[in-house]
Amino acid sequence: MRSEITCRPMLPDDGVALMRLHRRAILLDGVRAYSPDLARSWAFGLSPEGYRDHAEAGEAFDVAQLNAAVVGFCSTKDDLIAELYVDPAFTRCGVASGLMRRALKRIHAEGHDRARVLAALSGVAFYEAMGFRAIRGRIHPTRGGLSMRVLEMVREREPERGRSADDEARMCMA
Repeated sequence: MRSEITCRPMLPDDGVALMRLHRRAILLDGVRAYSPDLARSWAFGLSPEGYRDHAEAGEAFDVAQLNAAVVGFCSTKDDLIAELYVDPAFTRCGVASGLMRRALKRIHAEGHDRARVLAALSGVAFYEAMGFRAIRGRIHPTRGGLSMRVLEMVREREPERGRSADDEARMCMA
């Protein structure tokens, strides 16, 4: 039997799994574009409670899982993709694309005509492939006190196309 990656809303007990995945993604993938010291500064201070706090402040989270293991997550607030991280063992498996499609659907359902993201340099190629374009570069402070270069990116809303029930079922599958 083939296991499939599924998506669901964040649950109250997800904090530890999200924190571990978040840290792993930054430390293993972040070093493709930043120094190890900067990646450690970026990952500094993550806590399980932080995800709950962000949700209570209005961020909506989707969690991708394979069986019971969390393999990715994405959060949005208003028209902003606030966070999108995938376990490095599951990159290039469709996890990020599936989470992004769900996030864009939520942003558009809330009435926004565009989606924004503050992209780490290690994620720019992915966002470009998803239809985002760079607006400008900027310097962003990390939780550990160092500053990192990022790109502000935007994607305009595309005209709606009809989707089948099968398309919707595949929205977050590898």
